[in-house]
Amino acid sequence: MTASEFDLTPDPRVLQILGEINLDQWKCLAELIDNSIDAFINARRDSADVEAPSVVISLPTQNKDDASVTVRDNGPGMTLEQLEHAVRAGWSGNNPLDNLGLFGMGFNIATARLGMVTEVYTTRSGDKEWTGLRIDLNELRRTRAYQTPRLARPKPDPATHGTEIKVLRLKADQRTYFSKSANLNKIRRQLARIYAPLLLSKDAFTLQINSQTIQAKRPCHWDPDRSVQGSDGKPVHAVESFDFELPSRHYCLSCMLSFSGEQGCPTGSPECKTVELKRRLHGWVGLQRYMHEEDFGIDIIRNGRVIEAQNKDLFVWTGGERSEREYPIDDQRNRGRFIGEIHLDHCRVSYTKDRFERDDTSWSEMVTLVRGEGPLQPQKAKALAFEPSNAPLYRLFQAFRRSSPQGKTGRWSRILAVKNNERALEMADLFHKGDPDYQGDEKWYELVEEEDRGIVGGTPTTTGPGSASPAVPEGFLDEDDGTATEERDSSTISETGEEYKSEPIAPARQKLHELSRVYKHPLLKVEFTVEAFMVTSNDPDLPVKAPWTLKIEDPGTRTYLFLFDPDHPVFRSVTMTPMDAVLCELAFKTYEFLKEASPNSAVFSTILSDLRNEYAEDAKLDPKSIISFAERSLRDIAHSISESSQDNSFETLFSELSQAAQDKVRRKIASSGITSSQAVIDTGEFLSYAEAEDIKQFVRQHPELFFDGRFWAQPYSSLDYGDTKVNKEARERVLERYDAYLADAVWLSSQSPRDLDRCDRDELIRATLSVRLLGQDGII
Repeated sequence: MTASEFDLTPDPRVLQILGEINLDQWKCLAELIDNSIDAFINARRDSADVEAPSVVISLPTQNKDDASVTVRDNGPGMTLEQLEHAVRAGWSGNNPLDNLGLFGMGFNIATARLGMVTEVYTTRSGDKEWTGLRIDLNELRRTRAYQTPRLARPKPDPATHGTEIKVLRLKADQRTYFSKSANLNKIRRQLARIYAPLLLSKDAFTLQINSQTIQAKRPCHWDPDRSVQGSDGKPVHAVESFDFELPSRHYCLSCMLSFSGEQGCPTGSPECKTVELKRRLHGWVGLQRYMHEEDFGIDIIRNGRVIEAQNKDLFVWTGGERSEREYPIDDQRNRGRFIGEIHLDHCRVSYTKDRFERDDTSWSEMVTLVRGEGPLQPQKAKALAFEPSNAPLYRLFQAFRRSSPQGKTGRWSRILAVKNNERALEMADLFHKGDPDYQGDEKWYELVEEEDRGIVGGTPTTTGPGSASPAVPEGFLDEDDGTATEERDSSTISETGEEYKSEPIAPARQKLHELSRVYKHPLLKVEFTVEAFMVTSNDPDLPVKAPWTLKIEDPGTRTYLFLFDPDHPVFRSVTMTPMDAVLCELAFKTYEFLKEASPNSAVFSTILSDLRNEYAEDAKLDPKSIISFAERSLRDIAHSISESSQDNSFETLFSELSQAAQDKVRRKIASSGITSSQAVIDTGEFLSYAEAEDIKQFVRQHPELFFDGRFWAQPYSSLDYGDTKVNKEARERVLERYDAYLADAVWLSSQSPRDLDRCDRDELIRATLSVRLLGQDGII
């Protein structure tokens, strides 16, 4: 060093400090995998594709001093100069626009986080040996220098190529972490998710951990060809794809900043090197076949690698004074089913590669294109003067935001939802395990269709043009070809006039997919495979006058046939459904099994209770669900006036509320972040912000806005018995009836779960049925 120079070489301790950055173990491995993927990508760009590219990882399974982590690929390998650059902190030969590597720090952070010693060996096809180096953090600190000798090791096959990174002298906390099998499974799951787009692409590579190949986590969504009609008359598909070509920008490879073409790099450094950045935003948003409290959201991807998994930020409206979650808001348990992939290659990400930078203009641009400029909620958007959007997430929200049908005649097929979500989750597990029977969505849709026919619950939906068939058709659908079949007399007359008995025709049966499944007791090691069929009363396997039977079909697999006659009077009761029947039979079978094996543990009532708790979810009087149901029903009623086609003076209607009610509405509008309460009033949205009791009173004051097909199909103004007095009395009876329903809804919405737990059971059932009767009529 001369008197006019300073030596700014960082102290070797810097590498150790990098190792203190809190990076999860799977993220450390991902940093090293990214380097391998970049090597494959670069080879492909140089027209030297690697045949069967693979990354093989070896992780320790025991907490031993000699434990190590190895990541090896069969990429093209590196020259000596490339090897030296690859391990130097802060250096990156990658183009950060096209590669996964970003800052030249990933290798150093990842390896220093895991252990104190790292060995890197690389070789190219034709090289006679492996060339390597060793980074010993303690030794570098002791000598206070970065120099490390060149290493070599034998190479039996000259054609071998690739790079191997081995981390030794693992830190104590890392050895402990890797020694637990649950943590290794967690690593596999995380890597299966973040590399899914690459593992499933045409340029796929193979990823192995401890000899186990990682299978990409595939999205379990409805068939993209399935669709429903949107409010604009156009189809909304279960998967809405998009591909936007965006205006080019310029990018500085040195400063890693993007800017418009009219100006140079903002830093103005002589070292700046700019290139034109061609931008494209593409992907899809869609509907998962099941709902979940956490397992939903949109993967946001950079160059094929998921940076933000199951992101839910796009479900939040941030245009008001405070952020407001818009989805899921219609499910009592806050379960969601919107999923998707957004490929955002041109937006900056954090140095840990787990988050896109929100201050990058490309982020806000993406949000606008995917979800639209305004709120997803149409009434809120209307109140804020936003026009309906054609953005893919906005359209998906309008069609499928609900997790259950609206109103008494709503159809599950209209929103592509499986009512029995626990069953849907079980089927999704089979999907992810690769079961061929569950790769398509037919089995899910069979459940949807059965629910629309009202078979299991015993309450068929109203049929009409385009609706599902009734619960029990004239004759049953043949399981093979779907055509109607009828019972026939097995007697036949021959050509000579002699009567003889022909072979009996197989009984007409219709499979019920909702009840056909594997049933497992939640605690006991007892399970049954059940195939359920609707049959006629004269089915030869159904005992005379019996409503159902359960018979063994295959003793080897413990498969049972459950046959039931849906026309039997027992199923026309309030409390007995086919699900109740099959659970009673299985509880008795389980009781018999346990009675022989362990007589003291066989308690029939307990077994039945456990099975009902597991499989009769809909029969539960869950306080939280009931309160949410009442609140949602009142909100639907309130929303309906703003959607009315009548030319109403909403300001006049608002003025007819009591002064106290008006004040409450204005305060609630203000707290929601909307800057103008007048806009809400002018669009008729004000009633959505009213208290439950005020909604009830408003319906009583303005029945003309809700009856005669406007919200309820119930005639009111159209009632005409030829006498004014009789008409008035009839209309008053209608109001009294609906007023009682609304009173129950108001009462339920004002209760806490603890309050309802203390309520009389019959009172709770009555109130819940009242809310159900308030559902909107005529929803197709």
